[in-house]
Amino acid sequence: METIDIPVFYISTLTEAGIEDLTAFIKDKITAFGGPSGVGKSSILNLLQDSRELKTGETSKRLRAGKHTTRDSRLLPLAAGGFVIDTPGFSSVDLPPTENPQELIELFPEFNIDKGCKFNNCVHINEPQCAIKEAVEDGKISKERYDFYKRCYEKSKNEIWNRYK
Repeated sequence: METIDIPVFYISTLTEAGIEDLTAFIKDKITAFGGPSGVGKSSILNLLQDSRELKTGETSKRLRAGKHTTRDSRLLPLAAGGFVIDTPGFSSVDLPPTENPQELIELFPEFNIDKGCKFNNCVHINEPQCAIKEAVEDGKISKERYDFYKRCYEKSKNEIWNRYK
């Protein structure tokens, strides 16, 4: 599978699994923790510090989503060295504006593969003999990541690119 070279750490705040690897990775750096509300950013940061000073909350049972417990960004020193920034959660991510499909494709570095598509202007959606779709089928590019690309393409096509026509 094609990777995008982003390290992944599997963390359990219950068993503290993965905390040592994460600590070694962020040691002596300035790191920001970001992500949706309620995923455990502050809970993980509490494990990285000597004290448990960050407030944590439960997810809303009604909404099945995180509640906004962290209200502002805080720079915190780490016992192992370095600093970490705890940030408020968010509910959605917006892409940077793109003016055309090629600019969107450039936001997906794993699409930069050696094999080319049949058509030079392939946008990797409906075209035959598309190298990106073949790479997804072969497990070289994550299907989830490709599906995210398709959603971004449709949103951009409908909301942004139509303005330039």
